[in-house]
Amino acid sequence: MNLSRNDRPKHTPVLRGFDQSSPAYQDAESLDNILKNARAESMADAAVKYSGRLERLAAYIATEGLNAAEAVELLRQESEQFGRAL
Repeated sequence: MNLSRNDRPKHTPVLRGFDQSSPAYQDAESLDNILKNARAESMADAAVKYSGRLERLAAYIATEGLNAAEAVELLRQESEQFGRAL
């Protein structure tokens, strides 16, 4: 379910009280865009690393011929390691 607030304007200015054509406002918008791009790149990088790890686990399960219980245990161990890394 996607809830949104109706008590705020859709786009809140980055710097209140500044003229949108002022250099300070433009710099703040530029910084905001830089931060958004950095977050997106970071998330994409994390997804690639996580995907690669899952691929290696799947290959290990297949080559070693692990049964379902062994595969589940391996995934649980990996989940614990992933949780500690954060």
